[in-house]
Amino acid sequence: MTETIVQQLIFTLGVAREMASWESPDYDFVILLIQQALRAAEEEALRHGIVTDFDAASEHQQ
Repeated sequence: MTETIVQQLIFTLGVAREMASWESPDYDFVILLIQQALRAAEEEALRHGIVTDFDAASEHQQ
């Protein structure tokens, strides 16, 4: 995976997590799965020396 693809994947998963959190409690399982995928993608990025930090950017938009 290239650095750009990894960054896009992590950003997209973060957005999906936020969108799911706006929905009803029925989405709790979806949020859990997205968080697991997000952690796995971040760990893989770190293994390849790719640093990603989109949480700070997303907090500024709120």
